[in-house]
Amino acid sequence: MSKSNSINVLFIVSILFIIRLTMFPENLLGIGEGKGGINLVPFFTIGDLLFHHSFSDFVLNNIGNIILFLPFGFFLPMRCRKINKLSKSLLVGMAFSVFIEIVQLFMPNRWTDVDDVLLNTLGTGIGYSLFKVLNQIEIYMKEG
Repeated sequence: MSKSNSINVLFIVSILFIIRLTMFPENLLGIGEGKGGINLVPFFTIGDLLFHHSFSDFVLNNIGNIILFLPFGFFLPMRCRKINKLSKSLLVGMAFSVFIEIVQLFMPNRWTDVDDVLLNTLGTGIGYSLFKVLNQIEIYMKEG
């Protein structure tokens, strides 16, 4: 399999993994089991989980949302050469996350949450930044 094909497969897998965890219940993680709702207040859910729930709930939701989009952000610039700036990757990650949250509006056991958009966008940005750092290290190693 060529490098290009491998990148395409990994990029698609990252998208499918996001869809799997955001659109379908996951009993093992307790995702999509209870009644859904809407949060449009930035940082409300993050703060609520931090101060009123267990540390594991905080990590699962907040760190989980960041990690979920990290591979997407990492493979995005490899798959789409025009995504060559952090701002562009953040915009694409945010748009994808907003799309997911809009779909979740119509799902009875899912939450539509602005904090998810913030965390998913952050995850995309971290993934993109990791790609850029590793790319620079590779270039440095080839030159040295």
